[in-house]
Amino acid sequence: MSRRLLTAILALGLLTACTADRGTARRGPSPGVAAVGPVTEAAADTRVAVPGGTGRGSVAATLPGAATPGKAPAQAGELHGRALPTNQWWSSALTGPGTQPMWAHPLAARVTGDGVQLSSAPVTASANAITTPFVPALGTDAAGATSVVGYGAFHVVLRVALAGGGTVELTVASGSPVAWLRFRGTTARLSAGGAVRDVGSSGGLARLDIAGQRWDVVGSGLTLSGGTLTAKDPQVAVARVPDGADAASWEKAVTAAAEPVVDTSAAMAYDAGSGTVTQTLTATRASGRGGLWALLPHQRAGLVTGPAPLAGTYPDARGTLSLVEADRVRVRVPLPGLLTGVPRVDVGTRERRAVLADLDRDLADKPGAGGSYFGLKELGRLASIAEVAQAIGATGQRQAALGRLAPQLVDWLTYSGPADARYLGYDRSWGGLIAVPAEFGSQDYNDHHFQYGYLVRAAAVLAAADPGFARDYGGVVDLLVQDFAGSRAVPKAGGGFPPFRSFNAYLGSSAASGFAPFADGNNQESSSEAVAAWEAVTRWGQVRGDAALTDFGATHYAMEAATARLYWLGENLERPAGYAHTPAGIVWDAKVDYATWFDPRPESVVGIQLLPLTFGSLYRASPTAAAARDQELRAAVGGPPRIWGDLFAADLAVADPEAARARLDAGVSREPGTSRGLVRYYVAALAELGAPQPGVVTPLGSLAFGSVAHPRQVSAGPGG
Repeated sequence: MSRRLLTAILALGLLTACTADRGTARRGPSPGVAAVGPVTEAAADTRVAVPGGTGRGSVAATLPGAATPGKAPAQAGELHGRALPTNQWWSSALTGPGTQPMWAHPLAARVTGDGVQLSSAPVTASANAITTPFVPALGTDAAGATSVVGYGAFHVVLRVALAGGGTVELTVASGSPVAWLRFRGTTARLSAGGAVRDVGSSGGLARLDIAGQRWDVVGSGLTLSGGTLTAKDPQVAVARVPDGADAASWEKAVTAAAEPVVDTSAAMAYDAGSGTVTQTLTATRASGRGGLWALLPHQRAGLVTGPAPLAGTYPDARGTLSLVEADRVRVRVPLPGLLTGVPRVDVGTRERRAVLADLDRDLADKPGAGGSYFGLKELGRLASIAEVAQAIGATGQRQAALGRLAPQLVDWLTYSGPADARYLGYDRSWGGLIAVPAEFGSQDYNDHHFQYGYLVRAAAVLAAADPGFARDYGGVVDLLVQDFAGSRAVPKAGGGFPPFRSFNAYLGSSAASGFAPFADGNNQESSSEAVAAWEAVTRWGQVRGDAALTDFGATHYAMEAATARLYWLGENLERPAGYAHTPAGIVWDAKVDYATWFDPRPESVVGIQLLPLTFGSLYRASPTAAAARDQELRAAVGGPPRIWGDLFAADLAVADPEAARARLDAGVSREPGTSRGLVRYYVAALAELGAPQPGVVTPLGSLAFGSVAHPRQVSAGPGG
């Protein structure tokens, strides 16, 4: 760490960015920067290239063996040399051989030695899981070499060699009940995966009952013989007929959707006036005609008027899909207030003393240690200590926390050679940054948004204290943001990163597995760490004065928060009969699990949806949902939580802050990466301010509390 940086921190000359009148909550306009317009997800021709020009920071141009990805993009084909998306529903198509099932909702596709196969099976539910089996309905002859020849924000195109000669190009799009196959050098031929019955085919439309399921195939000169369907033209469209469809309307719609998608894109825009974020999903065909869209529950709930509804539904592990016909779909979600820092709140003399004591205990704890996850969580813990200390005017504690945080951040953001113990290295096979030492498979792009979000938030806190830190080391932080958010997040930073990585545009949520090597598709465990990653991007954009980056973070925060509340926490979601819980621990493409990767206890299943605690955690603002979550957890445990009691006390505080405070006074178990002082201050602030009111529109960086009739606006900028 430079002497200039340390001197600036210890002098505390720049630590008054968020000062306020003693004993009041900050009010007034957001400390953030103005909104600038939509941010997008779309394919891009970004090339693998070692980034440079990072100020005093640096990244390694090579990686040690233990931090090298275990798989290469072996099936990149014509995309070879590009920085390619990982963490997508179709990422297994890049690694080979063939693919795992690629779950596109409502269709699923896979490529194996047996051929290209399509499925759309109903879900089954048990007490602890909702699952979707892959049951081949229609498929091609045996298949061989596979390559990815194109992709967009929510579609992929594969080229597959057929064992009998020729190839087939398969196009699958998320949300489309139609998949498209173009055969080259061979006859267009599909085989049924079960007993097949013709239920009224014509020359251009095959109406098939396959093992009790209705499928339509659109093509020219279609002929069914036994279980084999052939077509005269090489292009066919295969559709799963929705349950409860109107025959005439469906036939017209599916015929119109027979032309394949050639491009997909997604754009999100934040409207500060209404306090909402609108996502526009666009699927383009060569003719520009519209298509069919199967809507997930969050899309149906937030659908902007326009698309024409069609009768029929599809079963799905995330909830029943409804159907519309449109050129594009627009979905609106709230930006539920985002406090980009710790606000100053007069919590009273008693609580202030308790917070001070907890901050001292935080600083007395043995420092957290580890690599790409636990090491970066320690940065987040120190940043939280510093922010709370500033909010209550504890100069010495803030000085101590920042004095520890700064050298650790600088250590991660600089590479000093092969003997360096902690650094970032560039991977030339996929185009991304790997934190060394890698933990939880992060060398395979697992959990990058979970892990790097901690560092980015900590960097925002330190940069708010000392702008010189951002000038010297901000270039490497920008690269980390690009790694998990995509190259469009900070285009001026340069570097060879894919256009998107963790976020899946159609799902409205991120995915944690880099290569999706599972039959159940991709998955995400900690929805809250995903939301926190976008909070971190927003805060980094504010402290950098980058309006586009701030909007990028805020829009993704809003969408990820909406889907986290729905699919992971189960708020206002009707789960299939038989599933015995409201929340979920892991949401897959094809499955919902009441489980975690690391521990089966109910506290872990729920608690992993609650960390890290920040004031950005107030997207979980419903008192009713928080009280119900507490009651269900206590019933599952048979009493108070045995682990992570601090997280559950903080979660309860939006519903009953006095009960939460009583739990802290009685003593609770701790999540070791969470600041005691932050938990105490968070609960005390809610006791003082009242319940959050996310329905009251406030500027970015603020949130309303108290009664709906007389809400109290509280603001907090980066760093507190």
